[in-house]
Amino acid sequence: MNPAQFIVDHLGNLTGKLIILAIAAAVAYGVQRVLTRILRDALAKTNIPDASIFVNIVRGSVWLVAGLCILKPVFDISPNAFIASLGAASIAVSLGLQTTISNLVGGLTLMASKVVQPGDYITVNGITGEVVDVNWRDTTVRDRVGNTVVVPNSQLNSSSLTRLTSQLASQATLDVTFKPGCDLEQACQEVIARADKALGPVADPANATRIVCTGTGSAGTKATLLFNVRPGTTFESAIDTVVRSLEGFEPLA
Repeated sequence: MNPAQFIVDHLGNLTGKLIILAIAAAVAYGVQRVLTRILRDALAKTNIPDASIFVNIVRGSVWLVAGLCILKPVFDISPNAFIASLGAASIAVSLGLQTTISNLVGGLTLMASKVVQPGDYITVNGITGEVVDVNWRDTTVRDRVGNTVVVPNSQLNSSSLTRLTSQLASQATLDVTFKPGCDLEQACQEVIARADKALGPVADPANATRIVCTGTGSAGTKATLLFNVRPGTTFESAIDTVVRSLEGFEPLA
């Protein structure tokens, strides 16, 4: 005899069904926890990013199977008939969940192609930050000051995306012009020294401040000051600090 039917016959219709629901939920919960742990351990041993999208797919699959298993004994619905009815309603569902499906496919595409992985620094739609997680619907990005930005996966697939190195992700720039006839080498060293002193503890010690000359003209030599700052410091505040430190410096135009 079917175990589920045995429970219903001996414990009563309602009580038996409640027990079946409880058993199915407990088994599904235990199975998804075990599979989730195995999946995380397996991902940790490979170069596949441990993004929550894979974990969520496993969890959803386990609960879907559990739901199909209790359809007949609890609700007296044939699983085959239920699946067939889903096929008839799939068109309406796909239209209603078009955005959700697009985000899900986008997330799977991003992870499978390894375009974006947790730990990457990216710029997309004017948002720059570190990728924290990629799940079934969206990608979470943490910007420099710790703000969390949620970007739909469909946008990541359809928008221009730039992957940054950790150096570029923390790098701010300031354009300067040196007057004609000044000692360019000495002036550059003085600008770097002033910038480093002004930035103090917010400067990133892993990357040295430097100047790149970009051209010359009647106004003098054009250059770009490149400096890196620690996470939590906005580029705007760092640039403001450096500009104030250069005020009154004679070689600058």
